[in-house]
Amino acid sequence: PPPLLQGVTRIVTLGDSITQGGARPGGYVWLVDRYLKAVYRSTPIEIVNAGISGHKATDMQARFERDVLAHKPQLVTISVGVNDVWHAFRDFKARRDYPDGSLPNGVPLPLYVEKLEAMIVAAKAAGARVVLLTPTPIHENPASPENARLAAYVKAMTALGATHRCTVVDLNAAMTRAIAAAQREAGTRVNVLTTDGVHLNPAGN
Repeated sequence: PPPLLQGVTRIVTLGDSITQGGARPGGYVWLVDRYLKAVYRSTPIEIVNAGISGHKATDMQARFERDVLAHKPQLVTISVGVNDVWHAFRDFKARRDYPDGSLPNGVPLPLYVEKLEAMIVAAKAAGARVVLLTPTPIHENPASPENARLAAYVKAMTALGATHRCTVVDLNAAMTRAIAAAQREAGTRVNVLTTDGVHLNPAGN
C-alpha cells in the first residue's frame, strides 16, 4: 500500500450528512470501502463512519474523543465546513434563505479554524494520520454568496493541512471545475454532482 495506508487497519470518516449518506451503496465512503477491500485483500481495512447530518466543526470537535479516537484508528478523514457556512444562510425550520448569511447558526471562520485545529492535533497526538477533505460546494453556482464565503473556509483548511503536515484532498476545487465544465456545455438547469445543490449524487460521490 502507499505510505498513507501502511499499517492502517481502521479508518474513521468524520463528517456531516454528506459523510453519513456516503455509507449508502454508491456513496463516497462505501466506494472507498469497496476499493480498499478489492485492492488490499490480504490486509483488511475497516471503515467506521462517523458522519452525522447537520454537524459543524463545533459539533464534531465535541464528539471527537467518543466517535473518532475511541475507535483507535490509524487514519482519520475530516470533512467539515458545509454546514458551518450554509446554516448562516438558510433557516431550515422556516425553510427560508438569508442571502446576507447573517443567521447565528453558522460557525464563524475563527471558531471553525480553532475547532478543526483541535481535532487535527488530537488525532495526531493519538498516533493517527489525518486526511482533510475540503468542503464541497453549496449550490452548483460558483458565484453564490454561500460559495463566496466557503472559499475562506477551504483556504483555512488547506493552510491547517500545510501547518500540521496532513494530506489535503481538495474536493471543492475538483467539483467546482467539473460543475463549470458541465455548465459550459449543457447550461445550468440540471445539477451535475448533487441532488439538491449540496448532497452528492452518484457522480458527486
